[in-house]
Amino acid sequence: MLYSRVAHALKQISEAPRKDKVVLTSEVLAKTSPDLLCPTVRLLLGELWPAWKNREMGTGPEAISAALEEVSEEDILRLRNDLGEMGAVAEEALKHKVQRPLSDEPLEAVFVYERLRRISDLEGPESLHRKRAVLRGLLIDATPLEGKYIVRTAMRSVQAGLGPQAMISAISMVFGCDYDDLLRAYSFLPELGLVAEAARRQRLAEIRIHPPCPVRPMIIPAGDAVIPGACLPRFAGLRVQVHRVLDGTYIFSSRYRDITPSLDGLAQELGCLKGDSIIDADLIGFADSKRLCQAEMVRFINRGRLSRKSRIVPSLVAYDLIYLDGEDLTSHPYKERRSMLLGLLGEPKSLPFRGISAAEERVFADADLVRDYCRSVISMGFCGLITRRLVGRYQPGARSSCDAFIGGEESVAGAVVSAEFGRGKKEKLLSKYLVALRKGDDLVPVGWVSEGLKESEVRALSDHLHGIALAVRPEGVDVRPHVTLALKIRGVRRSGDEYRLVWPRIAEMRFDAAPEDVDGIERIERLCTR
Repeated sequence: MLYSRVAHALKQISEAPRKDKVVLTSEVLAKTSPDLLCPTVRLLLGELWPAWKNREMGTGPEAISAALEEVSEEDILRLRNDLGEMGAVAEEALKHKVQRPLSDEPLEAVFVYERLRRISDLEGPESLHRKRAVLRGLLIDATPLEGKYIVRTAMRSVQAGLGPQAMISAISMVFGCDYDDLLRAYSFLPELGLVAEAARRQRLAEIRIHPPCPVRPMIIPAGDAVIPGACLPRFAGLRVQVHRVLDGTYIFSSRYRDITPSLDGLAQELGCLKGDSIIDADLIGFADSKRLCQAEMVRFINRGRLSRKSRIVPSLVAYDLIYLDGEDLTSHPYKERRSMLLGLLGEPKSLPFRGISAAEERVFADADLVRDYCRSVISMGFCGLITRRLVGRYQPGARSSCDAFIGGEESVAGAVVSAEFGRGKKEKLLSKYLVALRKGDDLVPVGWVSEGLKESEVRALSDHLHGIALAVRPEGVDVRPHVTLALKIRGVRRSGDEYRLVWPRIAEMRFDAAPEDVDGIERIERLCTR
C-alpha cells in the first residue's frame, strides 16, 4: 500500500462528519492486506506502538523545523509564525524543496511506518542528529500532503478526529464483529492495531486481562451519592494501575504509560506482595510528612531516574482490585473485591505512609451522614468522596453505572485543548484554559477557566502545556488533550448550541489523563435542566 493512500484518507477523514469518518476508515481497512492491517490502523490513529512500551519519538517542533530547513527553500520560522501547526508548516514548506528525491518511487506505507518507528529507537550521543536525518530523508521523498501527515505522526497527533469509538466501528464493519465484543477486547488490550488483528483472525474472545498489559480503568463520574454504599476519601493524586507479576512490579499511568522507571524504589517495596495482581490506585507523595500536590508529583515522575535522589516519598492509595492470581475480578461485587484487597494489603495505614495502603472506607445508609462525612474529608484536604454500590462490578473502560464521585459543588471534568497567556505577572505563563467535553470521539469546547490554581501550579501546568503544544500562536497554544481539569461550577447556561459555565473554578488538574477521564457533553446538559 502506498503511503499517499493513507495521507489522502487522513485528509478526507479530517474533513468528514463523524458518521462518514467510520465509512471512510472502513474502506481503507477493507483494502489493506492482512500483513499491513496493524501498521495501517496505527498510522491512521497516529500511535505507532502500544502506549505501555517505553518508547518516545523525541521529535518536537524544533527538530522538525531543523529538518524542514534542510529540505525546503521556504522561511520555516515565518511559516511557523503564520500557520502555527507543524503539519501545515510541513505541507507548505514541501511545495518548495531545495532537495529532490534520489528515486521516483512513491513512499510505501510500511516504509514510513518502519522509519518513524526507527526514529524512536535511536538513543545515545548524536541521537537527535540521527533522528533528524531519518526524518529529513522521509520529507525529501514525500509529497506536501504526505509530509503533512508524516510530521503530524512524528508529533503523535494526526488531527483527523478519528478516535477509538470510530475506529472500533470501522473494524466492526469490515470484519463483521460485534461492537460490544470489540469494545470489551479493547478494554482488556488498549491498542487498536492488535485488536484489529485479533478481529481479522476472529480471536477477540481470546483477549483477556493479562498482566503486565494495562487494562482501561473504570471512570467514576460525578453524581449523587450511592445510598446505601461505601464511601472512600479521594486524594488529589495521579490515577495509576499497579501490576504485580512474577518478574517484578509495573506501574502505569491512566494513559497506559509505564512510569515504573521513575518509581523504582516504590516498585521494589511492592515486591513483598504475594501472587499476581492488578490494583487500581492513586499515586500520592509526601515530603517531610506533608502531602504534596499533583503538580509536584508530575514533576517528580517527569524527572525519570533522577527522581531517586529526591526527598519525595511516593506512595499508593489502593481503591480496587481488578485481578488476582489468574482470576479476572471485574464481574465480582465491589464488597468481594474490597475484601480480597484487604486480604492482599491489610487494613488502611495512617498518613503519612510508605509503600501501598488500601483507601479508608466507611459504609453509610443515610444521605445526611454521607454529606457530613464529605464535608469532613474536604476540610482535611481531600477532593471529596468516591461512593460505591456494594454489589457493583468493575467496568473496564466505561463510566461506572454503580458508583459516583461527590464533592462540595457541582463538578465537571474537561480536557484542556487551548491555553492563553495571562496578564501582569502572568504574562509569560499560560494561565487561561479552554476546556472541552466529549461528544462521541470529538471534543466540544465549553468555556474558559483561569481561577483556582496556586501560582506554583500555574507554572507547572504552563510548562507542561508548552511540552504538548500542537500549534503556537502569539496569544497562546493549542495542545493535545492530555490534561484534564476537574472544575467546580455553580451552573451552566446554554444559548443555542453553545454553553457557558457559571463561575468555573479549578479544583484539581490531572496530567497524562485518559480520554475517558473527560465528561461527556450530556453531563452539563443535565446540569442545564437543574
